[in-house]
Amino acid sequence: MTDLKELLDEAAGPEPTVTDTDLSADLTRGQRALRRRRITGITTGAVATALVIGVGWSVLPSGTTNGAPDPAADTTKTPKVETTPKDYRHLDPDKRKPPVIPAKPVPLAANSTPFAGVVFTCDLIPRGWAVRSFAKQIVLYDPKLANSSQYHDATYVLNVWSEDMVDDGDGLTPAKYGEAWTKLPKVRAGNQQVVTTGVPGSPYGRQQVFLRQGNTKHLVTVTNQAWNLAWDMNTLLRFAGSCHYKK
Repeated sequence: MTDLKELLDEAAGPEPTVTDTDLSADLTRGQRALRRRRITGITTGAVATALVIGVGWSVLPSGTTNGAPDPAADTTKTPKVETTPKDYRHLDPDKRKPPVIPAKPVPLAANSTPFAGVVFTCDLIPRGWAVRSFAKQIVLYDPKLANSSQYHDATYVLNVWSEDMVDDGDGLTPAKYGEAWTKLPKVRAGNQQVVTTGVPGSPYGRQQVFLRQGNTKHLVTVTNQAWNLAWDMNTLLRFAGSCHYKK
C-alpha cells in the first residue's frame, strides 16, 4: 500500500503551494455565486407576480379598472341626441303619471281680462282653462280635469312668470343660459323674436319660451308642462307671442 501511494505521488508531482491571495480569490468567487443565486430567485418571483397581476387585469370587464369606469372611455362617449321631450320625472320622487294626451289639442281663445297680481298679461288663453295667480306667476289649468290629484302635479299646468336677465359683464343673459341674449338663437313668436328650448314645427309643445320685452332686461317666461293641452310648438309660440308686460 505504501509503495502504491508513493508511485501516485511521484506521478502527480508536488502539491502547489496555496497562498493567502489564492484563499481570498476563492472566497470572493463563492460570495459572487451566492449573490447571483439570490438575485435570480428574486427576479423569478417578481416575474411570477407580474404574470398573476396581468391575468387578473385581463379578466376584468372591458373599460374598467378595478371595477371603476375608464375615464378615457367616458370622455369619448357620443352624447345621446334627445328626439322627444326630456322626461324629468325620474329625478322626482313623485311617480304619478301625466294625464292622457287628447286626440285634439285645446284651441286658443281671446283673453279680455288682464291677469291680476302680476306685471304682465297674455291676450290669448287655452279655451276653457282657468287662471290662478301667485307671486309674479300665473298658473293656467283645466278646471274640468277629473281628479287632477292623481296626476303628477307638474304635468297638467301651463306656467307664465316674469323675470329679469342679469349682466355679469358679457351682456344681458337669461338665468337658464350661460350666453348673452344677443348670442342665443332666436325664433319668432307673434311679432317678437324669442329664445325657446323647442323649434317651430316640433310636435312637442311641452317646452319653455323666453320673451324679451323690447330692449329691456325684462322677460316673460312661458313653461308648458300640460300634456292635456296636446300642443305642438307652433301653438305654444302663438300663445307665448300674445304675452307682454302691461302698459
